Amino acid sequence: MPANALIVKLFAAPLLIAAASLAGRRWGPQIAGLLGGLPLVAIPIILTLWLEHGPEYAIKVAGSASAGLWANVVYMLVLAHASRYFAWQGTIIAGWVAYLAVAFALAGSGLASSGFVSVSVLAGLWIAIYFIPRPQAINSSSLPKIELYARMLAALLLVLGLSSVSLMLGSTMTGVLAGFPVAATVIPAFTLANAGRNPLLLQLRGFLIGLTGFSVFFLVWTPLATQIGLLAFAPALAAALLTGFLVRYLSHRFH
Repeated sequence: MPANALIVKLFAAPLLIAAASLAGRRWGPQIAGLLGGLPLVAIPIILTLWLEHGPEYAIKVAGSASAGLWANVVYMLVLAHASRYFAWQGTIIAGWVAYLAVAFALAGSGLASSGFVSVSVLAGLWIAIYFIPRPQAINSSSLPKIELYARMLAALLLVLGLSSVSLMLGSTMTGVLAGFPVAATVIPAFTLANAGRNPLLLQLRGFLIGLTGFSVFFLVWTPLATQIGLLAFAPALAAALLTGFLVRYLSHRFH
């Protein structure tokens, strides 16, 4: 493995998870969710694949990433409703089962490579925001250093494991799993365990809003990367951030 690829694997995702967590402590759980819904883990995965296997393979993988967000839509909805009945362990397991079922169905049916499915997920994310139960009053919660470090370690372990396993599944499945809810596992698990369901519900709404930015990122990055290479990360990330905050504004205005 090239040294630069190893550095990306070891440091990118944990540091990005830390940034989203600290933003949540400063500005609230919805902002943590919004930033966590952005491709904080998918970008390091795609960059690692680019460095390890070349641009052609990485771009092919990215072509399925947006369609894979349909699995995230189901995952978020399951978390929101399962958290009413289960503790954090059962809630996360239920979400993972639902996510993997949809992800394998997308890859196995060939729908992950469909342009329509990739674009239509934006509508699915918008609709899902309105199916997340509205939270009640939310008490402020702290973020101890030990919890921050635990979140970073969990993100590291998930990325190392998933990047290794997903490569054996082929480019389409790898693309679908590029959006595996690493941030949406680590951050909600700690939130539900330590702060309760109401902050979780607000956070999940933020994740869905952030995932609209995720979708736009890959819709922009995939064609641009064939023209300008890794420089495509800059306009794609700008488009993702703009989309996320625009959808957040619209959801507050019309909901």
